[in-house]
Amino acid sequence: MKPRLLILPAAIRSHVLPSLYLADLLADEYEVYYAVTSQVLAEIVVKNGYQAVMNSGHRVGYHMEASFLASQKQKPTYWRLLKAYRNDELYWERKRELDALIDEIRPSAILIDLFVCTDFWVLNPRRSEFKLLFFNPMPSTYRVQDWPSVSESYLIPRGVTSRPETRKKKSPSPTWRGVGVRSWFMQWTVTRHRQRLQQLAEALPDFPLAQDVTVTQVIANVPELILGPLEFEFATEIRKPNQHYLGLCMREHRQDTELDPVFEQAWEAILTQKQHGEKLIYCSFGTFHEGADATLLRFVTNLLEVIRELPNVHLVCSVNKYVIETLRARKLLTDRTHIFSRVPQLEVLASADVFITHAGFGSIKEAIYYGVPMLAYPLDPHYDQNGNALKLEYHGLGLRGAFAHERLADLKKKLERLLGENSFREKVRQFREVIFDEYKEGKIKGTMQSLLVDKHSVVLA
Repeated sequence: MKPRLLILPAAIRSHVLPSLYLADLLADEYEVYYAVTSQVLAEIVVKNGYQAVMNSGHRVGYHMEASFLASQKQKPTYWRLLKAYRNDELYWERKRELDALIDEIRPSAILIDLFVCTDFWVLNPRRSEFKLLFFNPMPSTYRVQDWPSVSESYLIPRGVTSRPETRKKKSPSPTWRGVGVRSWFMQWTVTRHRQRLQQLAEALPDFPLAQDVTVTQVIANVPELILGPLEFEFATEIRKPNQHYLGLCMREHRQDTELDPVFEQAWEAILTQKQHGEKLIYCSFGTFHEGADATLLRFVTNLLEVIRELPNVHLVCSVNKYVIETLRARKLLTDRTHIFSRVPQLEVLASADVFITHAGFGSIKEAIYYGVPMLAYPLDPHYDQNGNALKLEYHGLGLRGAFAHERLADLKKKLERLLGENSFREKVRQFREVIFDEYKEGKIKGTMQSLLVDKHSVVLA
């Protein structure tokens, strides 16, 4: 009987999908289980060949106490929330949940998504029962001097401090009038709560919270598997000793879910046109815009106008149903513009000439794998999309723009460049070959085995 591996991903599709590569690497040695928070994520896991168990999406240390109380049918009033923090209620609930999961599955190893890293605090008392690794579906989230952070959209001249020094703000003094004292007391309670969590885990000496991180909190010194190539970073000096870059982490056999039922038949006709020499632009912004959004509608409307002016070019666009309904009602679609709710992205990228993307790291890696130049429009300024767009332009893999402010003429000019200048496709091809040479599957498996087997290499054995 194989030992068991438990994977704890963040509750988002773009974190579950790349982690399947790790599951594939370890499937020969381990029976793989995922702890997921929704039926949508469970369906992805099961369809791709692994077992899914359900757990809650509440994690300690991320200020989820209000939503936790709401899930318990309790009103998160000020005093009830204060009590939840003072009694560490979410910590003990998460501990009960993870203890039950571990007792049921009995894993020999656990992989924790870096974006829910505080599960380490909860698991720490039982750390002798399994080995722990952390995986990061983004580029490095640490701040490195002289280089932009993962969320910044501009390059800074070498030697210039990336962020101006500011005077440290003093904690607000409590005032016994108005709401000042309530706010101060809540902040103090939350701070004490965080200190108690770390003390409960007995992990402060060796594994404190890292001080040089940007978009998410990270526990320092833990082994971190970065599901991307080091070559995509600005420089090799960005890598920390505890970080292990694994390349593109691609799964050509990935099974997608929730696909648009009309795609398959339409795709055959699109491929026929492609075989006759037509060019194909693929546009997708992931799951960022799931509702009616005026900015998204404006951008797609402009894109349709540009396609009309580009001869022998077809568009496949994946957007939500609200945008599709509006475009159809306005009769803006033509026989060269094909709009779907969700498509099998790998299949489309394999035939695409240009990829318009929100610069999610998974989408960028997939475009590199299939040698497709990119036009990036970051949507979320809080995580890695700005930095990813900056890096792909820095490496010559494509161009970028401002989603909410892109003028029709500029959009057209950028697409004409990406379609007409072979230098972009050649640069992506060269970049891909370097990565293919550096990250052989055997080498990556060796890294994983050294971390999970060799006690001298494992930080959290």
